[in-house]
Amino acid sequence: MPVWELLHLIGRSIPQAFLNIDFLLAALLVLMLIYGQYRRLAIIEIGLLGRPWTNPWTEMKTSLAFGFIGGVFASAVFIGVGIPLSEAGLWYVWPLALLLMLVHPRFLCFSYAGGLLALTNLLFDWPALNVSAMMALVAVLHMVEAALIYLSGHRAPSPIYLRQEGGEVVGGFTLQKFWPLPILALLLMAVSGELDGADMVSMPDWWPLIKPSQPLGQGDTFVYLLFPIIAALGYGDICLSRLPIQKAHLSAMYLATYSLLLLGAALGSVHLPILKWVAALGAPLGHELVIYLGRRGEMCAPPLFRSSEGAMILAVQRGSAAEQMGLVPGDVIQNVNGYPVSSGREVQEVMLPWIVDPVFTVTGTISGKGNREVSYKGTIPPLGVVFVPEADTPRALSLQSKGLLARWLEGRR
Repeated sequence: MPVWELLHLIGRSIPQAFLNIDFLLAALLVLMLIYGQYRRLAIIEIGLLGRPWTNPWTEMKTSLAFGFIGGVFASAVFIGVGIPLSEAGLWYVWPLALLLMLVHPRFLCFSYAGGLLALTNLLFDWPALNVSAMMALVAVLHMVEAALIYLSGHRAPSPIYLRQEGGEVVGGFTLQKFWPLPILALLLMAVSGELDGADMVSMPDWWPLIKPSQPLGQGDTFVYLLFPIIAALGYGDICLSRLPIQKAHLSAMYLATYSLLLLGAALGSVHLPILKWVAALGAPLGHELVIYLGRRGEMCAPPLFRSSEGAMILAVQRGSAAEQMGLVPGDVIQNVNGYPVSSGREVQEVMLPWIVDPVFTVTGTISGKGNREVSYKGTIPPLGVVFVPEADTPRALSLQSKGLLARWLEGRR
């Protein structure tokens, strides 16, 4: 494998992509959609917490940085494996994924649309696509998503108040991330003769691992072109019984395992056709298993952040007085300047209208910091924390997620 030649070719191709007006317009559209999602999250926080916790511009800039890293990783895997995007049926997957989203938002994921299309191809020989290439495409995208979740899925979690099935209101976090991925994909083209003046890299005989399914004419040669596309990945999860970093790393591990197994089945199906059925069925069923394992871990374990623990801190705002004092999620404030407190409401009452150079006695069982005193030189409020919700709080969310079609049918009843 001519690694350095490929890296140089990728390095030269990436700047050229941004000179393409179609690519720039598509990238702008994706960025607008991502900003809209973070803006929507900030609006939800205002209704729930009384103020925005998420800064859409900051989150979008962070997503851009991590998305660029993910795009380079995806490009390297696509090219290294040899996954022809032109044979992966992408023009079938997108419309079907959008239709499935009407049933439930999570069905927007390519694992469901890709699996259904692969099964219809195996059963009815329609639509025309390379099942191995499609399943490899789904696997690589999830592999990149797992890496991005591990690196940044836990950053800037959004605190929420969640009403459980029994009616208890507990504190937790929603992990919402969206990444734009600039990718150099492979387009397959049959040519006759030589391409004069083309910037080309000769690949070894064993490459690509996924062979083209279209027939090759006499005297023709297959050439793979690097074609820039912009994709978007998203991650959404609820964190109740674990800290955000623990939940993100666990989710990344489940998703990475799923993607590696699916990629292995896709590559193996080139030589063992029965594995096409394994990959087609495993894509949606394996993704459902990943979701089930994540939810089971949250629902079987008791919530970490409950008002019965006292004046427990759920989240700390960046740059706030609380952060400067070293307060972290899970800390329980026991007294303020010698006044005992047992709830977030009492902490706020003690600090009104203001308090100068306060000293807090804090215990940090969840954080592992133990019992300690923290102080601040200055005036408070604002303290810059979100406390665990009281049992009688009227502002709480419920775990419900339905598609447009389901909500429309409910409205017709």
